Amino acid sequence: MGKLAFKTLRENVSEEIRLKILNQELTPGMRIIEQDLSDELGVSRGPIREALRQLEQEGMVEYTRNVGCSVREITIQDVYETYLLRSNYEMIAVRLYEAQFTDEEIARMEEALELMKNLTIENYSKIVSYGCMLHEVIIEKAGLARLKKAWQDQEYGEILSCNAGFVDKQTVLERQYPIHRELVDICKTRDVEAICNAISDHYMLTIKRLKNEELE
Repeated sequence: MGKLAFKTLRENVSEEIRLKILNQELTPGMRIIEQDLSDELGVSRGPIREALRQLEQEGMVEYTRNVGCSVREITIQDVYETYLLRSNYEMIAVRLYEAQFTDEEIARMEEALELMKNLTIENYSKIVSYGCMLHEVIIEKAGLARLKKAWQDQEYGEILSCNAGFVDKQTVLERQYPIHRELVDICKTRDVEAICNAISDHYMLTIKRLKNEELE
């Protein structure tokens, strides 16, 4: 029981730190002070350290000798690698079940779309979970636990992309609904190749945008 309780606490602390990064309370390059987090979250430094180790493995924070832990600087390569993996996992899934989405599964995607449509700055922290809610329908239908786990392991890429270049939150919010609306409409066709192309384009659109911004 003790182990399970500790693991749950670590996961909760990890989620709180992820949200701070997503909400830009902790920005790339900023040093993370364990004691400050301990005081704010009301937990000992042990779970804080465990959470930071987990986030280091995910690529969100990094340790520097004689400096300590800080939020990792985000690069286009980071976002590209996570999106390349995620998109390919989803395309594998679509090909396995030949894009035969049920009406119920399409309805679940539509539900996520409606939530995105009503996003505001006040609930900006929901942006990643709503996107994952929609994409999870695509990956989950394959019924392969390992494939889903590999896909979930790349979830932090969503947080990275939402913070790359210190993007304006309102700008991020405004583009979520239309790009996902387009993806869902293509899923309704049940056309395997069209859907796979749409998934690839959906993820790579962010990479192209980041590259263009870098050149400006």
